[in-house]
Amino acid sequence: MELRQLRHLIAVVEHGSFSRAAEAVHLTQPALSRSIQALEANVGAPVLERHRGAIEPTDVGRLLLTHARQLDSATRDLERDIALTQGLELGELRIGVGPYGGSALVGPALGRLNLAHPGLRLKTVLAPWQELPDRARARDVDLIVVELSQVQLMDDFAVQALSEHGLVVVCQPRHPLAGMDSPSPAAVFSYPIAGPSLTAAQAALLQAGLPAGARAQPPGRGPLAVECDLSGMLKDVLRHSHAISLMPAFMVAPEVAAGQLVCLPGVDLGMRVRFGCAWLKARTLSPVAARFMALLTDYDRSLAAQAGPVA
Repeated sequence: MELRQLRHLIAVVEHGSFSRAAEAVHLTQPALSRSIQALEANVGAPVLERHRGAIEPTDVGRLLLTHARQLDSATRDLERDIALTQGLELGELRIGVGPYGGSALVGPALGRLNLAHPGLRLKTVLAPWQELPDRARARDVDLIVVELSQVQLMDDFAVQALSEHGLVVVCQPRHPLAGMDSPSPAAVFSYPIAGPSLTAAQAALLQAGLPAGARAQPPGRGPLAVECDLSGMLKDVLRHSHAISLMPAFMVAPEVAAGQLVCLPGVDLGMRVRFGCAWLKARTLSPVAARFMALLTDYDRSLAAQAGPVA
């Protein structure tokens, strides 16, 4: 049996058709069919069958799939570890980030890494935070940058925490709250809240911090009136509405400097957020990943040192 044939079997089962699998593995459909037939000849039994128009593995096929996926994962890890010995000049780094706070942090660190080591191959994978741990488990990415509460309870991940950042209240410059010297929490939360999708713990924490009259009705509905994970789109929502949002100051610094958004003065709700890097404990942390994390930590500390809301 060849690993190539086992990977072809994985592709056919995952894509559900020979045509889509052939495209994914860069083969013609007849060539892929011949590869599966050669695998069946080696095994001495059919590995795929059609059931109600769908392609499904046989009992032998399911047994092969279990081992094939393990072999494929182990081989990719081996190839990666061999590549890591090439050092910083020839390595590769794939980083998974969410479309909200994580994406606002990693750009400068990646830029500095590229400037110092232009031979590196760097790739970012943008995905909802709920999907990032599975992307790491599937070896799509080497590490992920997330808000820590999203991964801290996952036993298979190691974590390196970044600085803690206070949340500021953000709104458009013409917002009624923007003309107040120090609006009260009751006044702030009398307006709709816009923000990214929250974990259950985050939603409960935010709900508990709201004034009684601002808590979601009915209970269990959640505190957000507008849920949006794309930071750019969320800022557009704020610019065209009376919604407010809670964000780390570094996320809105360019918009505040340009006069497009404002951070409300004199409002400290005592809410904090902390991002961090996470990677599978079972995987070797590459020199490239370690260097990226060092640069990210330095950049994050410089942001944290700029204490207080953006002026």
